[in-house]
Amino acid sequence: MDLYPWEKEAYEELKKMYTTFFMRLSELGMHCFRIDSKELFCKNVKELCNCQKEEIQNFWNKYIDDLDLNYHAYYIDRSGQFDVRFIPDDIFAGYIDGYLNNRTIEAGVSDKNYLDLYLAGFKMPRTILHYINGYFEDSSYSLLDKDSAIKKLVNEKKFIVKPSMASYGGEGFKIFVNATFAELEKYIDALDIKNLIFQEVVEQHEMTGILHPQSLNTIRVMTLLIDDVKVLHSAFRMGVGNNNVDNASKGGIYCSINNDGRLSNFAYDARGNLYYEHPDGGSFSQVQFDFMEKINSMVKKAALRFPHFRLIGWDIAVGKDSEPIIIEANLTMSSIDVIETICGPLFGEYTEQVLEEIFLKKKKAPVLSMDILQYL
Repeated sequence: MDLYPWEKEAYEELKKMYTTFFMRLSELGMHCFRIDSKELFCKNVKELCNCQKEEIQNFWNKYIDDLDLNYHAYYIDRSGQFDVRFIPDDIFAGYIDGYLNNRTIEAGVSDKNYLDLYLAGFKMPRTILHYINGYFEDSSYSLLDKDSAIKKLVNEKKFIVKPSMASYGGEGFKIFVNATFAELEKYIDALDIKNLIFQEVVEQHEMTGILHPQSLNTIRVMTLLIDDVKVLHSAFRMGVGNNNVDNASKGGIYCSINNDGRLSNFAYDARGNLYYEHPDGGSFSQVQFDFMEKINSMVKKAALRFPHFRLIGWDIAVGKDSEPIIIEANLTMSSIDVIETICGPLFGEYTEQVLEEIFLKKKKAPVLSMDILQYL
């Protein structure tokens, strides 16, 4: 397409701004995680010996020449296993996540209001209402006025509402029980966000609720698309105290799930504090799940709906009928600190294959994910 000189100048400027934004996002993310490593991840951590440092450096030298060892020290100390393949958080944020996952389209694809479309055929919580850009729609995406939407909610004995976009760590999550029209109208009129999803409350399996029934406790499963879809690790996330969510940022704790479905005998919180039993009582290793095969089969199929996102953190609940339910798909920046603290290196046996692809193989030029020319 031939452009006028002023159009070509504007195009080049827009393209530069577009690509620079995501480059800076990676750079600043890496910088912040480096600060975290010194402020948060090096306290109460056993220091690496010189031979360990040398072994780690020798492994990573072929990939990157500026390695912060604080994350290795932290994960080795907390997990109790020495392994050079731990992925430092700063390297993950600065290089790996942005390579494996298309950050330029993540904001739209991860909107929870559209998961009913992307994941049609998979079991998910029943959607009562969509609230998209300030408009109410029913579960079939038919438009509703505010009064009709509220009446639909009043007919529900119990439901949850949460932001569908730009949310993290359970922020904005709210449960309504036997809500009145007036209560809901007041809530909606006070909203300062325009994107929410209203869903049924999932009644969880007795085994996922045995240690903390007050929260919906989920299984975080990491999948990697490399040749085909691999299941990397699984972690069980639990709420604590009066919290009705299991997010680590809300005080939740997490432990690994062994190959036989049994939980490990220890758990951690987001601050790296160790627990040998749940703070509200009960040992972790008494819990064993017999539905992990079904969960793994589900997420491997679901991951194929998102080839733009090769590394996904799935949050899976299990219903009373032992059937897995997809709660959320974390398409970028899945919390590797949760996984590596309890499960070991994020990519495990695929570590060198992933690192070689990202750091050593010749990369294609990045492709714009939007048609900038349409604005000229």
